[in-house]
Amino acid sequence: VIAKLPEASTINCPATPVFEQATATDTCNSTVKLTFVDVTKAGNCAGSYTVTRTWTATDLAGNTATATQTITVQDTTGPTTTTVFAPSIDVNCDAVPVKPDLVFVDNCSTVNTAVYTEKTINKTVNSYSLVREWNVSDACGNASKFTQIVNVTIANGGKTIESTACNADSSPIDLNTL
Repeated sequence: VIAKLPEASTINCPATPVFEQATATDTCNSTVKLTFVDVTKAGNCAGSYTVTRTWTATDLAGNTATATQTITVQDTTGPTTTTVFAPSIDVNCDAVPVKPDLVFVDNCSTVNTAVYTEKTINKTVNSYSLVREWNVSDACGNASKFTQIVNVTIANGGKTIESTACNADSSPIDLNTL
């Protein structure tokens, strides 16, 4: 008789399955030989798989008993970046840095090509912000998003002129002084 093994379990990649050591007894108190065979079945994507370990106990008379334990490995974590970059920076308009080239890695599967977007938000006469965003996923569909916000200060933002100044206003406007 093989003692009860742990129930089926699930672990996250890149961890590897660790099986309990089976123990067996025989009513005749004879020596029991324990062997096992592992069968691995691929999952839906790279980094995901299931391993079933089947233990066989054999006594000196050739009687056998079997028991199994199954461990499923799943990939639930999106890619990470190995590139160090500041998530938020403040700069003047003449010193906006170029977009960093981020390198993405995944512990369990391949990384799909990242989708990069950049948009301008909070635009005023004196400042604006650039939102840089990288969306990347792995072969198992796990997604990650990396964002960098560049806050830009405009040193000479100009002067706001009321629209009435352009419509027969009697006060002159010297454009060279703006």
